[in-house]
Amino acid sequence: MRTALISDIHGNYDGLMAVLADIERQRCDRIICLGDLVDGGPKSAEVVQYIRDHSMAVVRGNHDETSSAELSKDAEHFLHQLPESIVEGDVIYTHTSPRRKKSKIIDVQEAWNVFDEVSFRRIFVGDIHIPLVFGERCPEKFSAVSYTIPYDELRLDRDDRYIICVGAVGYSRDEYRRLRYVIYDNEHDTVVFRAPDGPILAF
Repeated sequence: MRTALISDIHGNYDGLMAVLADIERQRCDRIICLGDLVDGGPKSAEVVQYIRDHSMAVVRGNHDETSSAELSKDAEHFLHQLPESIVEGDVIYTHTSPRRKKSKIIDVQEAWNVFDEVSFRRIFVGDIHIPLVFGERCPEKFSAVSYTIPYDELRLDRDDRYIICVGAVGYSRDEYRRLRYVIYDNEHDTVVFRAPDGPILAF
C-alpha cells in the first residue's frame, strides 16, 4: 500500500489542494494527515471541512487542541475528538511523538529517547515542519538526514527502526521553502519525499 502522509496544513487550503493533486498523480492508495489542520493560514475552516467531507484519516495536532482560528462549534468538536495516533502493527502515525512526554523530535538526542521508550519499527510524525529521517542502527547509534531535494527516495533497512518527519503543507522551517509530504510504500519499505509546486504560508 502506498500511503501519502501530509501534516501541518495550518489553514493553507490552496497549498493542500496542490498537494492533493500531486498525490493523485502519484497514484497513492490512501492519505493520512498527521495533524495541525488549523491556525496560521486564512482558510482553517475550509481545511477542516474538506478533511471531514472526504473522511480522511487524521490524528490530532497541538494546534487542533488549542486553536485560535474562527471555527464553528461543530468543527471544534471534530478536532478535539480526533485520535492522538493511528497504530497499524509495528507502524505508528502521530503528530509530535509516540512517547508519553510529547517533545518535538528535532535532534538525535530526542530521537534516541523515542527509540528507547517505544518499540515501533516505523514512526511517522509531523510538528517540526522539516523533513527528517532518524535511524536507530548505525555506528553512532542514530543518524539524522535532512532531505531538501524533491523526489528523494529512501529504501529502509528492514532490520532497522526509523522516525520519519514528513514536513509541512502549511509553512516550512527549512531553507527549501516548498510544500512537503511523504509517500510510504509498506510493501517495498520505501519513503519518497515530495515537494510539489504550490503556495506556502509565510513564516
